[in-house]
Amino acid sequence: MPKTGSLDPDSTLAGQISIVSGLPRGGKLPTLEQVRGPGAPRRFPLAIAETVVGRGQQANVTIDSALLSRRHVVFRRSGPELSLADLDSQNGVFVNGVKAHSAVLHEGDTIQLGDVVFVLHEAAE
Repeated sequence: MPKTGSLDPDSTLAGQISIVSGLPRGGKLPTLEQVRGPGAPRRFPLAIAETVVGRGQQANVTIDSALLSRRHVVFRRSGPELSLADLDSQNGVFVNGVKAHSAVLHEGDTIQLGDVVFVLHEAAE
């Protein structure tokens, strides 16, 4: 029997890690694909429950753009739902071309932060 807080890879609990950690079924992570802006193209898997994007070192995803605030936006995963919230950024957040303070996101949505554009992929391979 494994100790509390640890998983034996051969135990039945090991197959449930994706459920315990809040990953979507199948363990695939939602991913932001940066298609425009400094450093593009690149991908950022949203592996933690809250991912902050900005230009500052305190952001989980750092992008070197003067048009981004230090902490510009936060992406939140709650079960199968992914949402974002503007962190009072100077240049705002646009979802599918519409300025938004917060939004629930879906496959293929475009998110623009200053000169940076992402496309959301709900379950990347």
